[in-house]
Amino acid sequence: MKTLVIISSLFFCLSVHGQKNTTSVKKSKASADSIYIPIDLNDCLKQLDSMFVDSIKINIKTLTEDEFSGKYHFGFGMWMRNNWGLWKGSRLSKYFNSIGVYHPDDMTGIIFDSYHRQLAGHEIKLNEQVKYYQEYWEKAKKDDLARKNKEFANYNISDTVIFTYKNGFVSNAQEKKYDNNECNAKGIITDKQDSTFFIKVRLLNGCDKKGIISYDNKGSLIFNKTTKKLEKPKKRVIEYLKPGQESWFTYTDWETND
Repeated sequence: MKTLVIISSLFFCLSVHGQKNTTSVKKSKASADSIYIPIDLNDCLKQLDSMFVDSIKINIKTLTEDEFSGKYHFGFGMWMRNNWGLWKGSRLSKYFNSIGVYHPDDMTGIIFDSYHRQLAGHEIKLNEQVKYYQEYWEKAKKDDLARKNKEFANYNISDTVIFTYKNGFVSNAQEKKYDNNECNAKGIITDKQDSTFFIKVRLLNGCDKKGIISYDNKGSLIFNKTTKKLEKPKKRVIEYLKPGQESWFTYTDWETND
């Protein structure tokens, strides 16, 4: 109940204090819906301090740093990520990018940890916080690469592989055969690229005369050189592969017999 009361109080504070920043919003052109977006970490801390009433600040000081970040990350933290444009390339997200922080969740964590430290009278140690997240993602990148290398080693030329239908089915009949274990589309690896984790597969059996859907750009993002942003493709593109034909795939599009 205490957490619910705190969150309710927060959003009440937001609605009240949001009115005080109308002039600043117009000057900075920070947001189309008139919500002020801070310019840097110090500005974030000022905004939080104006949003939180004294009773909430007292409660925050009773929590540990991790408890505060954990409790507020999905409620008020989501509000910050959405309204401060951390997912959309706002000026605040660009500030964090400039100091080496790129994920909105990491930005939120730094803001919360810094505010908690400010209330507690501790050093913010921004450089230390940034280094923590950078090392986290570097380790995650290395672990992911090691995992891929280990998995990819199981894919060898001449191996028979089974299709995973990640792009859906060409027909209801094909889907029914797959669901009932009556037929699995199979192929044989004819080539592979270790650097990209791609395999070239010749389709042996597609469980349908149309073959399989080898590519579908639905839900994908394409880099626009003009806007320099990732955008949805303007046209839906679906490619099919029939038995006897070959195409390159990400290795996870196929399963080995191991």
